[in-house]
Amino acid sequence: MHHVDPALLTIAWATVAGLLAQVVGARWRIPAIVPLLVMGMLLGPSGLGVVQPASLGGGLSVIVKLAVAVILFDGALNLRLRELRQAAREVRNLVTIGVLVTWIGATLIAWSIAQLSLPVAIVFGALMTVTGPTVVQPLLRRVPLPRPVKTVLEGEAIIIDPIGAVLAVAVVDIVLGFQGVAPLGVIGGAWAYVGRLLVGLVCGVAGGFLLSFLLKRPKLVPHELANLVTLAAVWGVFAISEQLAGESGIVASVAMGLAMQRGAVPSERRIRAFKEQLTVLGISLLFLLLAANLPLSVVIEEGWRGLLTVLGLMLIVRPISVWISLRNGTMGWREMAFISWISPRGIVAASVASLFALTLTEAGLVEGHRVLAITFLTIALTVTIQGLTANTVARLLGLQNMGGRAVVVVGAGPLGLALAETLRRHDRPVMLIDRNSALVRQASAAGFETYEGNALDEDVLASAQLQETETMVAVTTNSEVNTLASHIAADAFGVSRAYPALGPAEEGVSERLLERVGGRIAFGRALNVRAWEGDLAAGRARTFDYVVPVTNARKGAVTARDLPDSIVPLAVIRGGSLEIVTAETKWQGGDTLAVLTTEAEDAASALLNKMHTRESGAT
Repeated sequence: MHHVDPALLTIAWATVAGLLAQVVGARWRIPAIVPLLVMGMLLGPSGLGVVQPASLGGGLSVIVKLAVAVILFDGALNLRLRELRQAAREVRNLVTIGVLVTWIGATLIAWSIAQLSLPVAIVFGALMTVTGPTVVQPLLRRVPLPRPVKTVLEGEAIIIDPIGAVLAVAVVDIVLGFQGVAPLGVIGGAWAYVGRLLVGLVCGVAGGFLLSFLLKRPKLVPHELANLVTLAAVWGVFAISEQLAGESGIVASVAMGLAMQRGAVPSERRIRAFKEQLTVLGISLLFLLLAANLPLSVVIEEGWRGLLTVLGLMLIVRPISVWISLRNGTMGWREMAFISWISPRGIVAASVASLFALTLTEAGLVEGHRVLAITFLTIALTVTIQGLTANTVARLLGLQNMGGRAVVVVGAGPLGLALAETLRRHDRPVMLIDRNSALVRQASAAGFETYEGNALDEDVLASAQLQETETMVAVTTNSEVNTLASHIAADAFGVSRAYPALGPAEEGVSERLLERVGGRIAFGRALNVRAWEGDLAAGRARTFDYVVPVTNARKGAVTARDLPDSIVPLAVIRGGSLEIVTAETKWQGGDTLAVLTTEAEDAASALLNKMHTRESGAT
């Protein structure tokens, strides 16, 4: 039989198995890292022997570094800078004070419980300061949370990875210096740490702005090559940074992603999508290879000591670190408790630990393999336990059903503001989008989250995180714009409830347009948005909540078309759940109907009561 290179088989089978694990994770709604770790150990030398990471030789570390560069760049590119600025204090404290507290706490836990020698425990403690966007971001996508909590956790995960990884590398240098392996002391190690951060920061920012400059000019970089040029640039900047200061490339990758956001690249959405796919591939390949590279017997040998070490990190070190970092901030105890529970370790911890295991062992510190084993045990347990319980913990803390129920309102005029006020009154998170700067400032002054831009631009909608939104309502004075924005939301971003407000036929709204939206027209019937905005601005119109009488209303008897022209139904609230009214919406006794009217509230209530009585009597 023809001989096949084992390295080729390893890469091929690791890729196939890794993506299969991603499918299993998505299908079963569990963190993908769980099946990745299981498949890695099953297919590795400790199992079936199909995947042989040792056959890659030094190529394994090269694959790890290049993949980590793309993963961290993608995480930084997807970080919401506008929201991060609002949570800057919390994130700053977590990646500075929190890192120090975690380092000390993890060192003590590893020294006292795992019984690692003090030098190796110090290295392990530095390594445990990282969390990682590769596991935090997928976890948060499955848990509906208040956006500030998501922002803090995502910001910490992305920024702390390079800080923690470079810290761990510097600590290893210092430990090896004291062991006489490398002539580097505390001062040299501290400078190496700061120097790596500075080199990575400069290279990343310069590379990000240079790439933004190139991508804005189609004559220099055609749109069809933008994705590949971006990939080459990420690896190029990573390589330059590594050449200037070893292990600074991960800092450069994060800094480059953040700088790209500031550069406002026209094709940024396509680049994001491309990098997200590469990230999934990279995570699948790396986790499986690294898991396969870890002898299962080494993990089993840790036994109860390893288990207690991980529990100590989760239940003692992390809560103390979060409390010290956030105790005087704006976060309440519920938010702090949830952040304390979420600290899964990811690919950076795995890759750096794999590097350390070899380095420490070669330096004569035989516990190097134990660092790797406990790190992988930490990754497996934190991702599995926290990933599977995050929804339950959020619900018990009263934090669930917030972010996932967000509504985006396109149009920040008087009607958009009135609708947003109604939604906020019923505890629905709201974001308003408008291209009019004055209207955006007015909405922001009213306390709403806003985004200035054209809602027909997919990049604008992506920047406004429309993909995480449940509902969008377009209420500008232009029916065509409303319809197109709703179609983009549904087709490009998968928004299940995208409703346009349409004007009456005499305003030029064609039958074709009405047929296209069918029963998904906002508020259930055509309305003159411009006229209603004039009435709202002049104080002639108002919104209020009307409770449908239980004794008078017949179930399913009333729709938006049954109401007089002076009353527009905005939303129906039933059992604490709010839905925007459409042509198909029916309400019943006991429901709350949020309405917009030019009538006085008492007069409008009387009209509604009379109508419901007539409908009930008709039966």
